[in-house]
Amino acid sequence: MPHLEAISLVQLRNYNRRQFHFDKRIVCITGNNGVGKTNLLDAVYYLCFAKSYFFNLETRNVRYGADGFRLEGTFRQADRLDTVVCIYKGGKKEVSLNSTPYDRFSRHLGRFPAVIVAPDDAVVISGGSGERRRYLDTLL
Repeated sequence: MPHLEAISLVQLRNYNRRQFHFDKRIVCITGNNGVGKTNLLDAVYYLCFAKSYFFNLETRNVRYGADGFRLEGTFRQADRLDTVVCIYKGGKKEVSLNSTPYDRFSRHLGRFPAVIVAPDDAVVISGGSGERRRYLDTLL
């Protein structure tokens, strides 16, 4: 199972330029309100699914005053390293794996499995069957 070793965020929401390295199997992210914990988790999700968990519009992911963003993540699986880069600039999005751009983002899905659980996901338990099916479809 691949795991994220490092992530770089440039002009993503409240991050101007920031790098994080994860050298442990279990990582805890802590901090005061508004410092970017949720934005960091969504950036990890973005690397795995080529889209934000929280926002449908790419422009909502761009730092205020910037014209785009760049995410880069390094995933390790056994002795292999894979680098995913997601760039949004000028209204266009590009996602690449090991410097090779995808012709369709759907080719990226499933390579780096991830699950995000947010407070709004309580509807999976208390909501209708359509919500549960949507959640399971995304998970699978």
